[in-house]
Amino acid sequence: MKTLYSKFVWMTLLIMFASGTIGFMIVNTFYHQNLKEKNDEKNVEVASSMVKLIESSDLDGITPLLQMMGDAGYQIYIVDEEGVEQFYGGDFRVREIPDAIVNSVLDGEIYHGMREFPKETFITGYFSNELTNTVGVPFTYDQKKYALFQRPNIKFLFNEIHLLLGGLAGAMIIISIIAMLIVAKRMIDPLTKLTVATNKIANEDFQVPILVNQRDEIGQLADSFRNMVKQLEASDRYKKEFIARVSHDFQTPLLNIQGYAALLENEELNGNYAEIIRKEAMRLSGLMKQLLLLTSFDQANTRVKKEPFQLDEQLKQVILKFRWLLDEKSISIQLHLKKVEVDGDREMLEYAWENLISNAVKYNYTPGEIQISMNENSEYVEVIIQDTGIGNKDTDYGQWTERFYREDEARSTQVEGSGLGLAIVKEVIQSHHGTLAFENVEPHGTKVSIQLKKM
Repeated sequence: MKTLYSKFVWMTLLIMFASGTIGFMIVNTFYHQNLKEKNDEKNVEVASSMVKLIESSDLDGITPLLQMMGDAGYQIYIVDEEGVEQFYGGDFRVREIPDAIVNSVLDGEIYHGMREFPKETFITGYFSNELTNTVGVPFTYDQKKYALFQRPNIKFLFNEIHLLLGGLAGAMIIISIIAMLIVAKRMIDPLTKLTVATNKIANEDFQVPILVNQRDEIGQLADSFRNMVKQLEASDRYKKEFIARVSHDFQTPLLNIQGYAALLENEELNGNYAEIIRKEAMRLSGLMKQLLLLTSFDQANTRVKKEPFQLDEQLKQVILKFRWLLDEKSISIQLHLKKVEVDGDREMLEYAWENLISNAVKYNYTPGEIQISMNENSEYVEVIIQDTGIGNKDTDYGQWTERFYREDEARSTQVEGSGLGLAIVKEVIQSHHGTLAFENVEPHGTKVSIQLKKM
């Protein structure tokens, strides 16, 4: 497996090589396009100065003077009209030069060999140590024609500085590679720690420390990772609690059904066992519907089927469903409704009103009272359901909408319920971009406020 560290190292080395190659090609192109001709002109001037000095010299012979010029850092080739050749200074790597060029210089023309030297991709003409890569000028000495070809002795000029430049380049490359390895290690190390933490979290070890504290993108990734771990831990804990609670809520009616079914097998026993089994089965069915509804809200692709309808009419229809229970518990109900049209999912909102009114009945005193009223403005309509039940001023109302929450376990055995109703109500209201709030009412009772957007 190719690690990110090795990829980073190889990519950096590749970039260094590519940038060096491209940079050299750019410099080489710049030399050929801009500096080559100027370099030729400069060397023609130097050669012209040499021949003027030779022609004006009163020394006995030109050899000492040319030897001195060669020692000063120039490669010189002299040929007379008789074809006698002499070399001074550093030696040429390639000594061949066409006779036509030599004859043209002897005839008085100037040879621009540096300017006309062929372009090369990776070796600039400036460093090509060939006799054709020179400039040539004619001169006359002692009534004899000569042709002088010269170029700077690159080896002589850069003998020491090229060592310094080479050492500098080598040191830069080595230091850059070492620094790159250290930086790559420091950059990859946090990702390695996150990988180790990921493997541990995959095995449900949510207490693994994430020792990454940086103020950059990796630091942001680490912070997001910590938040993800907290959410995963909470989700895992909720999942286990969910399974435990669902198992408990399913176990009781199943045991009842099993027990009473066994009693039905004994024909001598009398009792309304079939009715009990039916109720327990309905209880299981209702719990399953609630779980399925909650599951649908947990899915990201859940869509609310909105349509316009009269909210006041829907509330009246829901209240009619509880008329018999209100009469049975001697609970009076007062309505203060207005004709209001809203845009929402009719079925979901009906389930929410049923849950809220059912709670107002179940947790109310006998006799008791329920008030349902409406307030509205240009954008929102507020539905208020207030009862005279067992409200508690010390209650943490935020817990009421948690799944499977039952405020008083002892009392929950007397009042049927799964602890899922208000959780579903919360999901329904939020899916309509509304708000749900609870408030304690003195001396006793609970007030529920729901805000929904109007048409």
